[in-house]
Amino acid sequence: MITVITAADSNFKEFVEKCADSSKQLNYKTLIYDLGGLGYGIPFKARVSPKVGAKIPSKPSIIQDALGKVEKGDIVAWLDADTILWERFDEIAYGNYDIGVTVRQPKQTENGLPINAGVVFVRKTRNAKQFVKQWIELCETGVSDQVELNKLAQVSSNDANSTVQRGNIKIKAFECNIYNNFYFKKTQLHAKIIHYKSKHRFRWPERTIKKIPKGFAGDRSPYVQTK
Repeated sequence: MITVITAADSNFKEFVEKCADSSKQLNYKTLIYDLGGLGYGIPFKARVSPKVGAKIPSKPSIIQDALGKVEKGDIVAWLDADTILWERFDEIAYGNYDIGVTVRQPKQTENGLPINAGVVFVRKTRNAKQFVKQWIELCETGVSDQVELNKLAQVSSNDANSTVQRGNIKIKAFECNIYNNFYFKKTQLHAKIIHYKSKHRFRWPERTIKKIPKGFAGDRSPYVQTK
């Protein structure tokens, strides 16, 4: 069984509602964590770094809490609040792995980090719980869940569609192209999860986009189309 989880404070209320609704419409059990001001969901005291690009250092702690609410062998699928799930993705439950990460295309690494932590899959196993515990410990001294996840997993873009062994932990590398797409260079109909992060946030919540003319500046592009 897959349980989708997401989290936000009042600043991301509109985003998290759309993210959670997309999951519920596809009939997934969905948990929302209230990091402050949402007024609904599971209240959770979390550290959210004010630094640009710092992400949510408390993300692994939220995942750890969610693992306590599911059965052994089930999968907790973390989705950042600014993602939308467009199609069911039951296939992520197949295969023998503990942690599922989404890796960028080889030429699209950001700051040398192949893993984008906006989407993470965690199967409830003893090894996965140990991995999450280590992730939490790293985040306690850092500011970014994403940097710490990359340090811990040691997965490269070349590992896409394969499972690697890190000690006792089996880590499966899924393609961002399908499960955490933030490229927006052509139609997005092949992507099951789209991530409207940073500079692409103005495109939320559209699914497809035509090429924007060079030099175009605007808050809402007339070239964006909903399919």
